[in-house]
Amino acid sequence: MSLPNDHVSGTTRHVEDLLFTGGLEDTPAGCTDRDALISHLGRDVLHGSRGRDFAAAYFTTKDGTRAPRMYRVDSDALGKCEYVQLTHKQYAAVLVVDIDIPGTSGGHPIHLNDEVKEKFSQLINHHLDPAWVGINPVNGKCQVIWLINPIYADKDGQSPHMALLAAATKTLGEWMGHDSHFSHRFSRSPFYTGDSPTAYRWYRQHHRVYRLGDLLTGVRSMIGQTQYSKPQQRFSSGRELINAVKARREEAERFKALAQDVETELAGQLDYYDPELVQGVRVLWVREGRAARDETAFRHALKTGHRLRQAGQRMTDAAIIDAYEQAYTVAQEVGSDGRKSEMPLMRDRQTMARRVRGYVTTSKNESYSFSSDVGQATNAERKALATMGRRGGKKAAERWETDPEGEYAQGRRAVMEKTHRKKRVQGQTSRAKIQALIGQAYVETGKLPTRKEIMAETGFSEATVKRHVRSLRQAGLLPQ
Repeated sequence: MSLPNDHVSGTTRHVEDLLFTGGLEDTPAGCTDRDALISHLGRDVLHGSRGRDFAAAYFTTKDGTRAPRMYRVDSDALGKCEYVQLTHKQYAAVLVVDIDIPGTSGGHPIHLNDEVKEKFSQLINHHLDPAWVGINPVNGKCQVIWLINPIYADKDGQSPHMALLAAATKTLGEWMGHDSHFSHRFSRSPFYTGDSPTAYRWYRQHHRVYRLGDLLTGVRSMIGQTQYSKPQQRFSSGRELINAVKARREEAERFKALAQDVETELAGQLDYYDPELVQGVRVLWVREGRAARDETAFRHALKTGHRLRQAGQRMTDAAIIDAYEQAYTVAQEVGSDGRKSEMPLMRDRQTMARRVRGYVTTSKNESYSFSSDVGQATNAERKALATMGRRGGKKAAERWETDPEGEYAQGRRAVMEKTHRKKRVQGQTSRAKIQALIGQAYVETGKLPTRKEIMAETGFSEATVKRHVRSLRQAGLLPQ
């Protein structure tokens, strides 16, 4: 079935128009479109401003506080506001981007900058185009609105979804040429019905609602940006994770001891008189003929870091890695014991250099910082450890309940009985000490010592002193 000539010509003309507008529809938004947007926002009132004097968008209440001027969404007053807040810090149903690239005057999609129209064309081809486009009739700049599934935040405006909204806004804005100073609070109102010559002209494109995560993923994929990937669990079991954490702790303690040892050597200038230096490197030995290559290399790199800092020079990765490689090579030459060289990968050597800088820069503190990705547990692993701890407690409680006379319960009772016996003896000793102190003071002065005097003499806490004095008084063992 063939189409009428006038229909064909109209369709062709529409396609040609879309080519000049970057694929954007050029039909101005109407009342039905605005009603659909209001329905999606899910708000009864909106904070509006009639002009750029945003201070006038607030009023002073009777108690002296500032409050926003709110307008009902079905009122004519909202149509007189050229600016409006479409989002709230605790709620958002749209994503707004202000594009700061000027085009030409006119207020239609064809007047947008060619670069901006090309970006819109790409978005449309990937089905990521915005629902609303507002165009400045004076300079051809524009604001765009995407409809998203509503997201929420706490009273401080903090939530993972709000962070995702910020990331999506930043990604879209940077790619499209946004205004970096746009506050994302007041934006041009698509509900304005006045006759201001500078008011934006709004064009509704569609009513699609995006899931925020899918929108961000699609945009990143389109522009070739790296996608966020959730860290994967590196351990096959809880026991493997626990053993890895223990190994990390032991390694950290070992290297901390090395760092403190190196600081002591440098402070006493012992390094310069060490008879075991080999080519300027002090080699550590596992046994005769077998050198501790990794420890030797790390120790020498740490010394180099300290010396660079003392000399006021930069502790660069290259300098620290060179020192590490030199010491490792020396240890391999004099103490390989038949082993092949197992120099760590460059990635691990760079991690070592960051760790050395952490040790050196915090050398005057008791704590040391660790920069190794391998040496730190991820958030998922820390949560897994906490979960295993809770599950262990639940399992223990289950054993008590299901088998109160079993081996586990009897063993725990024995431990608790030993602890309680020790606490009882300790309490009796403390009570006797307080009684003796009170009796001696009464004999010498004829008065009972105050609670603060007892605390100062015995070193006990106030609660301990009060408890024992009360029990002694109830037992009639204190002088009247």
